[in-house]
Amino acid sequence: MTKKILVILATLVLIFSLSACSKGYTNISNEELTDLLDNHYDEYQFVDVRTSDEFYLSKIPGFNINLDFYIFEDDYSLLKNLDKDIPVVIMCNSGNRSVSASKIFDKEGFVEIYNLTDGIEGWTGAIE
Repeated sequence: MTKKILVILATLVLIFSLSACSKGYTNISNEELTDLLDNHYDEYQFVDVRTSDEFYLSKIPGFNINLDFYIFEDDYSLLKNLDKDIPVVIMCNSGNRSVSASKIFDKEGFVEIYNLTDGIEGWTGAIE
């Protein structure tokens, strides 16, 4: 009986481990984003998935690509202007839309995807 419980527990741990690895994107903090913007800016695509009104009201310097999530969630062809082989950093207002966008980017074959966890609301750096 104890052996069966151990096998079941080991199986559950394996299943949870595999499902955690299949997320397809990596959450990043303000500190990690600051490092990317300061030291690796030319190596990444920085995409803001807020509405155009939100984007033009205030933005994190360096996020020069605006793809309104509410539009591209129904029209993935809007992603065609981005290079799937260049890492992409995605942000929104609070981190919710960017998670959904990160999943779409993953589904569409982007190789390296980063999500700013708390969006611009949690950003502690400069805003323009």
